[in-house]
Amino acid sequence: MFRDLLNVLKAEIDGRRAWDESVAVQAIDHRFTFSSFMESARHSAGRLRDVGLDRVEVLEAPADGRSIFGDWMMPLAWEVEEATFDLVGSNGTAERIADRAREPLCLAMWSAPTPEQGVEADIVWIENAADKRNCDPESVRGKIVFTSAHPHQAKRILLELGAVGILSDFQPPPAKLPDAVSWINAWSDDPNGWALTHRDTPAWAFVISPRQGDELRARLKAGEQLKGRALVRSSLGSGTLPVVTGVIPGSGKEEVLVLGHQFEVGAIDNASGIGIMIEVARALNSLVSEGRLSPPKRTIRFLFISECYTSLFWVETARRARRTVAGLCLDAACGSSEYAIWPLRFHANPHSHMSYTDALVLQLAREVLSEAPAYPWDEAAFAMTDNLIADTSIGIPCPWIGSHSRTWHSSADTPEMLDSEAQSMVARISAAYAYLNATADEHQIVDFAHLAAARGKGAIAAAGVAELARLDATELNDSQLQMSYLAERHAEAVGAVLNLLPTSQRAASRPQVRALQREVRAAGKTEATALARRAGQPGHVPQSSEDEGALATIHPRRLVKGPLTLDRIAPEAREGHPSPRWSSTVLALLSWCDGRRSLADVCHLTARELRTTRTLTPDELAKAIDPNLSSMMDYFEFLRRHDYVAW
Repeated sequence: MFRDLLNVLKAEIDGRRAWDESVAVQAIDHRFTFSSFMESARHSAGRLRDVGLDRVEVLEAPADGRSIFGDWMMPLAWEVEEATFDLVGSNGTAERIADRAREPLCLAMWSAPTPEQGVEADIVWIENAADKRNCDPESVRGKIVFTSAHPHQAKRILLELGAVGILSDFQPPPAKLPDAVSWINAWSDDPNGWALTHRDTPAWAFVISPRQGDELRARLKAGEQLKGRALVRSSLGSGTLPVVTGVIPGSGKEEVLVLGHQFEVGAIDNASGIGIMIEVARALNSLVSEGRLSPPKRTIRFLFISECYTSLFWVETARRARRTVAGLCLDAACGSSEYAIWPLRFHANPHSHMSYTDALVLQLAREVLSEAPAYPWDEAAFAMTDNLIADTSIGIPCPWIGSHSRTWHSSADTPEMLDSEAQSMVARISAAYAYLNATADEHQIVDFAHLAAARGKGAIAAAGVAELARLDATELNDSQLQMSYLAERHAEAVGAVLNLLPTSQRAASRPQVRALQREVRAAGKTEATALARRAGQPGHVPQSSEDEGALATIHPRRLVKGPLTLDRIAPEAREGHPSPRWSSTVLALLSWCDGRRSLADVCHLTARELRTTRTLTPDELAKAIDPNLSSMMDYFEFLRRHDYVAW
């Protein structure tokens, strides 16, 4: 469908250039101090200027441990001069097993300074120090605890018991990389938190590889008395986190956004995305300036941020964010297939904000990746990274292209893990997506609507097959309602194409769009009818469930943009509720809270969005948020008390 454009892009885009851009960024970000982040930002801004973009800026968000954007409290700025960890034997001989000068990842991010002379203490081994039941206070107090637990998960427990520091050989189970050192980039006191803020306890942790850990365990189990000598020269305080942006200007006021997070240690996560973005910016700007592509109607903006934190800073501080009609997130794309946990994946928008953009990016993927059948890829449901801008409170439809590697967040995530050919293909998909959204007129949006309708009818048919495979006559009504739900969501995705046009220009396209929406809704009815026939109840008409008591009497409206973290609430005031920072259930629930729907409706919609084998009840959804919750009403009362929702 878009072959001519893709051929032009194929001739212009060079995956090796994208690879080179990624390598240059990763070489700076690998140090992961806030001064290196600023250096990295200036580098990317310089590259955007070099390739001809306009209005290139380096914005500065506060990194003061107090400022809040959305519900995310900004981190404290952090610098490191030196960090080492030595094993000291009973005879006083010292062996250095961690040195940040050799391997920056050996020190957990936001580690606090030791006294000037360092700290020396006995080492005690506790395999899973993230479980308090494993930690004897007498054996922990005054010791350096060596553990295989994630240091962030163990931090609060060990500090409360009086440990002086943490040494860990943690590695995620899928990794299986004996010589890799894990990057610890979460250091709040809250095990469900993330960055260190003003309310968190200063502490330090060192990280070694599993092979080093095995050797140390063997020595301890053999009865060797070992001490650890830690030296950390670091500082914590107020600073800034940079945001880089530049544009290919359009003739109108609207914008299309290509974004990805910089300022992480890995080549795949996410220097790969940054390299692709710079190459896409270069290629599109060159093609437009040389007249090989027509100038866009909508400005194409490139945005380089710190994951989630400055995404929300940009949303709340940049007026232009409100004029963005579509986005695309590039996060951890293009790793080596040899180390892949899952393949190149195209994550869709949430159901509360379904869009034609999902069908568009998938069609582009089909056309580009069909040239390379050896590259596996798939489509996936919404999962959160900087595509959080697709949340209904922000309202920018934003698919995410990414993958997941065994090298994730480790010293093994090096440039050698990047696939330049894959970067070339993802760059072509991304450039075509941005350009098509930036140039779409009343004729092209009908093409987009056809794509969305075809995707919707295919998804409904596939869901019908899945429901049929587990069909039980007692569940027929629920299965049929799922078909109706999916049909309505995909019909909304078709209708979203009209958002690309000013209200005054929609009349000509609306009849064709509405006809396609009717086709999608009819497909849902067809599947529901087929399910009834198969269940031996032909003619059965699905009935909506009755209102669920008090849940039907309130109509919650959310008051805070983006995913909730509870960062606004002091931990002691959270009534025992865990941070829902990465909770798909809470994010989905709040996305449906528009002040018009009842909480009962919100729960039903969320249950259908997250449905796997059956539709969960409101109380089951509440337990997914917090096993100690007695009801969904209790949770929303808690949110209302803290001004997250109102009714």
